[in-house]
Amino acid sequence: TLAQQTLPEPNAAPATLPPETTEATEAPTTVPTTAATEAPTETTEALPVRTFTAEEEELLLKIGMAERGDTYCTDCIALVMCTVLNRVDTPGKFGSTVKSVIYAEGQFTPVAEGEFEDVEPNYACKNALDKVKSGWDESQGALYYEWCEGESWHSKNLNLLFQHCDTRFYN
Repeated sequence: TLAQQTLPEPNAAPATLPPETTEATEAPTTVPTTAATEAPTETTEALPVRTFTAEEEELLLKIGMAERGDTYCTDCIALVMCTVLNRVDTPGKFGSTVKSVIYAEGQFTPVAEGEFEDVEPNYACKNALDKVKSGWDESQGALYYEWCEGESWHSKNLNLLFQHCDTRFYN
């Protein structure tokens, strides 16, 4: 559950960062497991630019903040946004729009618990959205994520793709 927090000004850096925070340029790390694939490799190909409506941008900013904005890690927040977009791109399973995926029953805790509507995205969320809009996507097609230690329903029932910061991404 996310607590309401005082957010820094959009261009201001936070006074202190959590110890697990990584620089925005750091790529996701691969968890050493036989189920995980190799970490993404750098490419020199031009990335496809993604465009969104104003409503889609607002929803992506808010889900990024509600789910991982507390980390201030641009890549982690962008990976959450990419996971939502991967669900949109998975026909017949989650929903065909950003809005329908985010508001699908039981899918996102902040939505289910009524916290989503009051979330105000921070500067890291805005940077993450810019990254996603530029074509960045190192999500490896992830459809699920969680942050926890040890075993969970996700870890027992889904295919672990990789871990970034304290967030595990699955298919």
